[in-house]
Amino acid sequence: MSKMKWIFSLVLRILAFGATVSAAIVMGTSREKANFFSVSFEAKYSDIPSFKYFVVVEAVASLYCFLVMFLPAKSSLWRFIIISDLIFTMLLTSSIAAALAVELNE
Repeated sequence: MSKMKWIFSLVLRILAFGATVSAAIVMGTSREKANFFSVSFEAKYSDIPSFKYFVVVEAVASLYCFLVMFLPAKSSLWRFIIISDLIFTMLLTSSIAAALAVELNE
């Protein structure tokens, strides 16, 4: 891999790492209170399984992004990394779809 491609890949991985970490932190720490006819409800991410799935996938993807950033440019694992990137993209897409499906059904 040429140096320019490696730098571009590193910048994209840093951006992906920041996005996945921030999404996991925001979702993991969010709480919402609602009042309905003098009954108070508190909702957390851990109340809904698809939100748990979203937080877990985001955390695992951020760990993966962090580890791949330290892979040398001359490594022979880049073909495996491309396949792993595709798998994590599908996992992230499915977690976002599951979280949105819950939001839209309410």
